[in-house]
Amino acid sequence: RDLKSANILLDQSMRAKVADFGLSKEQVFDGHNSGLKGTYGYIDPVYISTNKFTMKSDIYSFGIILFELITAIHPHQNLMEYVNLASMSPDGVDEILDKPLVGGCNLEEVRSLASIAHKCLHKTLRKRPSIGEVSQAILKIKQRRLAKEDTMSFAGQDYSRVMSRIECQQVELRQMASINERDGHD
Repeated sequence: RDLKSANILLDQSMRAKVADFGLSKEQVFDGHNSGLKGTYGYIDPVYISTNKFTMKSDIYSFGIILFELITAIHPHQNLMEYVNLASMSPDGVDEILDKPLVGGCNLEEVRSLASIAHKCLHKTLRKRPSIGEVSQAILKIKQRRLAKEDTMSFAGQDYSRVMSRIECQQVELRQMASINERDGHD
């Protein structure tokens, strides 16, 4: 219930592991429970307004983490204000990119990641993608990059570092998707 960047650890082979995070099961909190749980900036607004936590709440948190990765703006630093302003312009995401990434990244891929993140943040739960859909969308970005890699070389350590961080999330996403599918949730 507390999916945030600080809880994502990388092992020696750069594989992501989620720490301090109980596997999400759909739960409804009533007034007798201890209330909302999570970290400000990563908490799904629907969860805040309904006290109902679902896998789609984790999808929202993952969208925040994606934007945090590509912008280097922490949610406590008004990340959503920047994201909302950027969404008003076709090239808005370019304006909020982490500056060290700008010279060494593929803007098409970053825009694709931003598009995935936007979908994860949709205000309507049922319009948010499933974990499996998010994983597949990221995998498609990776596959397009690998296909291009045969004909061109990539420059820039920063770009590789960010893509490595994102690729490391694949393992956790697949695990969450299989748990979700096994339990019959969205």
